[in-house]
Order: sequence, then C-alpha cells, then structure tokens
Amino acid sequence: MYQRRRNIVTRADGTPVNVARFRGQLFVCATGCCCGRIDDGFAPVPTELFHTEWERRRLRNVVHLTIGGCLGPCALANVALLVFDGQSLWFHSVNDDAVVVALYDYIDAMLDADRCLPAPPALAALQFTASMWQPRPDGEPVD
Repeated sequence: MYQRRRNIVTRADGTPVNVARFRGQLFVCATGCCCGRIDDGFAPVPTELFHTEWERRRLRNVVHLTIGGCLGPCALANVALLVFDGQSLWFHSVNDDAVVVALYDYIDAMLDADRCLPAPPALAALQFTASMWQPRPDGEPVD
C-alpha cells in the first residue's frame, strides 16, 4: 500500500514546509475553450459528481483533483487526464455520470492493485494518448 512520507521543501522565503506527495492527480477540463460549453454545442462536464465522488471515496490525500481550464486536446472535448504512478492516462468525452463513476472505479482498482492497470472496457474506447513519448493504447502506429 502507498505510504506517505514527509517531503520537506524550503520555500523561497526560507520557510521549510511539508509538501504532500500524491499517488496520482486527476485533471478535469471544465472551463476551457470547448469542454463543458453547452452554449457552443458541447456536452456539460459533470463537475459536481467529480468532486462528490472524490470526497466520498476519500481520495483527498491520495489522488489530487484539479477541475479547471484547458488541457489541450480540444478536438475531443470534455477531456480528463489522470496521472497515476507517473503514467499519463488521457480520456475524452467524459460527458456523463457513468463515465465519471467508471473513472473513479478505475482509480480504486489501481490503488487496490498497488500499480497502474490497463483501462477497463468502460473507459478503453475513450482513452487516447497526447504525448510524444507515449504509444497509443490500442497499439496502432501514430501517423
């Protein structure tokens, strides 16, 4: 199981502070140029459910949640990036409650397994890569 250790960092003003080190971080694009903009024809982002599930599952000190602006792959809209154990796991079309719950179930499964796992079937079709160093999850070459 994941163990938290003290991570003392000295701020620019000379004050030593303990900086939390998380197992992962979930970034949700909700206020960017397309994600969640229903007035522009995009699906809403279920931001309240993201936060509610995060609190209900008590992930606050294990996987940090950031709901904010643009993550970049705008052509896919309603994008979420899960960084877990140093792996970047991108998902698009996170448009409804079932997908959000599946994403949190996936996080729980990885925490239980104590390692990064392949995306489950409920998320596999929504996974993509957006970094040069990462192969596509479906194994196909990048054109």
